[in-house]
Amino acid sequence: MVEIIDAFGEVYMAYYRGEPSNHITERDDGLIRESADAHYYFRTYKEWQKYEQDAIQEVKGKILDIGLGAGRHTLYLQDKGHDITGIDTSPLSLEVSRLRGVKKCMLMSLHQLDFPDNSFDTVLMLGQNLGLGNMEVMRSYLSKIYDITSPDGIIIGEARDPSNTTNPEHLAYYERNRGLGLPIGLIKVRVGFQGKVGEWFDLFLMDQQLLEEIVAPTGWKVSKNYYSEHGMYITILTK
Repeated sequence: MVEIIDAFGEVYMAYYRGEPSNHITERDDGLIRESADAHYYFRTYKEWQKYEQDAIQEVKGKILDIGLGAGRHTLYLQDKGHDITGIDTSPLSLEVSRLRGVKKCMLMSLHQLDFPDNSFDTVLMLGQNLGLGNMEVMRSYLSKIYDITSPDGIIIGEARDPSNTTNPEHLAYYERNRGLGLPIGLIKVRVGFQGKVGEWFDLFLMDQQLLEEIVAPTGWKVSKNYYSEHGMYITILTK
């Protein structure tokens, strides 16, 4: 049996210590993508793509960073003087973020947000964290985020349009989902590191039409989008 670990945290800590951090992302149909190291998660603002640089300027007021990771977004905004709190389900990720200088962070799940109403003005869900779960799960946490944000609160969330590909392995996966009566972009993945793996989790790839359908009952609406290549985009959700 393969050992289950805090995979993201293990990868971040290895990179932080200057050790090999090459890892894999595995899809539940057996497709594996290899990454040489974890530098992507440690990039400075100057290394971000333009759509990410532009979208981050939309922040206002008190900020919650959901899926803190190695802390790159929180560190940038913290250095700009913003009041920002990061949360993550990975204890090692929090440790790496603190070692890197993140001041306010805590162990908490997106699916069990424990903050009073009106606690934040901006919620970041970057790194495709906007799509962590199926449609029902997404609507559940988006409704909760609606409650813990101010009347003019916003979400800055990143997602991917699954139709922006010609890769036959991706297209075959989408066809499999159609046959199962599932949205084509609902995929299941996990991270592997040094022969060990993290837990499987759902990642929902959505086009604009489906995103609008998902958020409609939650009180949120799509107000603006910043686009990148390969179907990646950052959306600004407002009340």
